[in-house]
Amino acid sequence: MKDKRAMMTSTRRRLPALATWLLATCLCAQNVLEFRQHNMKKWGIPAGNYSGIAPIGGDRYALISDKQTADGWTEVSISFLPSGDIGTMRFVAHHFDARTSGHARDSEGIVCLEGRSFFVSAENDQQVVELDENGTPTGRRLAVPACFSTPNIFANYGFEALTYQADGGIFWTTTEQGLKTDAAAPITPKAPSPALLRLQSFGPDLQPLRQYAYSTELPATKRKPRYYAFGVPELLAVDDSTLIVMERELNIPRRYNRAKCRIRLFRVNPHSGKAIADTSLPLREAEENSFLTKTPLHAFSTGIRLFGKKNFANYEGMCLGPKLPDGRQTLLLVADSQNRSGNSLFRLKDYIKVLVFRP
Repeated sequence: MKDKRAMMTSTRRRLPALATWLLATCLCAQNVLEFRQHNMKKWGIPAGNYSGIAPIGGDRYALISDKQTADGWTEVSISFLPSGDIGTMRFVAHHFDARTSGHARDSEGIVCLEGRSFFVSAENDQQVVELDENGTPTGRRLAVPACFSTPNIFANYGFEALTYQADGGIFWTTTEQGLKTDAAAPITPKAPSPALLRLQSFGPDLQPLRQYAYSTELPATKRKPRYYAFGVPELLAVDDSTLIVMERELNIPRRYNRAKCRIRLFRVNPHSGKAIADTSLPLREAEENSFLTKTPLHAFSTGIRLFGKKNFANYEGMCLGPKLPDGRQTLLLVADSQNRSGNSLFRLKDYIKVLVFRP
């Protein structure tokens, strides 16, 4: 009863934030340009289950899939025309050589350390392991705190997000939804509530540093789903103090019509908040001022309508793209097409979306 009452109180406290978020989103949208999504198939990039993207160096990027036979990545080259539109994007090479056990890891996030090695997160084993430039495990991994262990996550709601601050050599990750110690049950349209998450940092020595409490917005849909996902699938370190948090709500109805993926991006500065002092305290019992302050950055949605647009894309990966000649910064988002699943009427596509930030 105490947990239920605390969750209801927490939800009521956050309801006024929705109106604030809508107003702030309108203001922030003036500083973000959103380009239409592009089907990567036309550049010769093979079908995949792309869940993450990371810059390697120059115009090279690593795409990671969550259903490959072992840890690895697909390398692509991305460049832009001076106008800001996607100019070229070509398939370069495959690297699917690494294997850390007798079964595939559910690889979700990827970061590259100055082109020398890669770290890959997976939610089936809740580990973040290092691969060398050839895709071979080095034996190094982040020292993940025990609270993030596999028994303490809800199914398919473990580590997806992974990012790296090159300036300080700091890694960041979080679970997609709250841990079992922080949430009574997974969030669904029938039981809507904010996801209460722990943003975990790691130092250059791969040891844990600090945890920060983060609360998502409330789910927006009440439609009964065939498949539903809600939470944070990606983080992105912009500089040594700023993280962009991707909040995603995915609802696919039983008959697929009106399927929708809602993406909301927020900016947070962990250094301006309070680190969690007692990591054993359930977040559902924490005070509201314990959670990081976040600033709305941008929002968009994709969907399927029987007699309308069919641009559905399940965005999971995010990274900084190249800067344009006028100094504007681009942001690249990639979608998971489930290996371009579908039928003769509609088939999912491997989309990439570009956002451009005005100075």
